[in-house]
Amino acid sequence: MKINNLLRWCAALGGLLALPAHAQFDYSLYGVADLSYGRFENSGFVRTHRFNSNSLTATFAGLNASYGFENGWTPGITLESFFRFQDTKFGRNDDDPTFSRNAFVSLTHRDYGTLRAGRIQSLLFNTTTRFNALGNSVGFSPAVRHIFAAGNLIGVQGDFYWNQAIGYTTPNFDGITGSVMAARGDQDNPGHLMAGNLIVAKGVLAGSLSVQRVDIDNGFNDPTLEDTVQLGASYNIGLAKLFGQYTHTRDRGLEVNSDIVSAGVSVSLGPGTVHAQIATSKADGLAVSRKQTTTSAAYVYAYDSLTDIYVIAMDDRVRGQTRGFSAAFGVRYTFR
Repeated sequence: MKINNLLRWCAALGGLLALPAHAQFDYSLYGVADLSYGRFENSGFVRTHRFNSNSLTATFAGLNASYGFENGWTPGITLESFFRFQDTKFGRNDDDPTFSRNAFVSLTHRDYGTLRAGRIQSLLFNTTTRFNALGNSVGFSPAVRHIFAAGNLIGVQGDFYWNQAIGYTTPNFDGITGSVMAARGDQDNPGHLMAGNLIVAKGVLAGSLSVQRVDIDNGFNDPTLEDTVQLGASYNIGLAKLFGQYTHTRDRGLEVNSDIVSAGVSVSLGPGTVHAQIATSKADGLAVSRKQTTTSAAYVYAYDSLTDIYVIAMDDRVRGQTRGFSAAFGVRYTFR
């Protein structure tokens, strides 16, 4: 009996050892180190001079591991964490989890798309960063700041990384991809979060439609019920690339509607590239009337294929508040 069991274990082990002949294990370590120093001042706030870790791109490190089978299926895992040089701590803030950027398992097939589960970046954040000239610069991009960092009156409710989430992305059908996503939210703020987007990229022209609903009720605070719709577009005219966005939110809990319009351009100039973006927002409700306009510009010089040197500035104005002006000089290093 013991000999038979041993033979079965040996046969199983032999089968496992034979898998590499029909499959491929792959992994990668990657990330961005962005360090800048400058003056930081939002409208209505006191200015500070300090180091920063997300002026052009948020600093993070990530690990992706996958196992590709011969039949086309590829299971994988992705773990990513933000890092703050100014505090020498992980996460965007002290409340973030260790793997604060992304932490999910995935299953991909070349013909059927990708399924993910875990902590996942929201689809709205994906299209917001894709269709603006300053990308995912939380510190300086007017589009990102108004939608995700301007407070609940103008911007959307909830975080731009969703916990207990599951999402599906279709294969690329001749430049067209679609995604859907649902989440339970944080343990302290459970709810139902749902989103979807459609992205079309045809040659020099690309566009997107994103929708999102955030429904949160923890039984203590006032419930949140907010719907968001966003249209985005980009057009590459050769030496320059143009960007445009329109985002509308309807917050039934706060009884506030907001409209955010953003436009930008990236153009080659000398040895580097100029990136400029403007966003103007207006929120109206029963007891709310808020208007904000933010303009940013950056000059990015590619020192080599992995290192960028940049200067960046932002003018931030909220009606009824003092003007804010921020500027920084920094270096961004991409490792992969």
